[in-house]
Amino acid sequence: MMAVSESQEPEASACPKCRKKRTPTADSCPRCGLVFGLWKPGTDAPPTNLDNQGEELWQKVESNWSDAALHEDFLKHCLQTNTLAAAGRLYRERLDKNPKDALAAHMQSQVLAKAALGLSINKTQPHQPVTRNRWFWLVVLTAMALGIAGGLFWRRFR
Repeated sequence: MMAVSESQEPEASACPKCRKKRTPTADSCPRCGLVFGLWKPGTDAPPTNLDNQGEELWQKVESNWSDAALHEDFLKHCLQTNTLAAAGRLYRERLDKNPKDALAAHMQSQVLAKAALGLSINKTQPHQPVTRNRWFWLVVLTAMALGIAGGLFWRRFR
């Protein structure tokens, strides 16, 4: 089996986004929803690839598919190296070959859950306090200087 992490160009009869085989009459991809008429070559983001350790872990997973601990180790590594997209693609390809593979479906849902959790964590990170911003201090110092100058001006002409 050829590793997915290698740079692969999608076939002309495959969806350029998710690589699902498509029929010549299809207007959009049944898996990802890409509208083929609107897609422009070169506008898609390059696929996320596994690193060497990720590829080794995936090979171990494939050689002993029923070992849940190996799947968890693989996902943990992908989460730490920000390669969950590659893991999801591998499980999706496994499901394409065998749609009744319950473990592949479960692991793909785990990938989606971990990715969604990562997105929600990124959105809920607190922003830097206003007082840490240099513009805040510039406005404060400018207001103080104008206040002092205005006070001196008022006092002198009173």
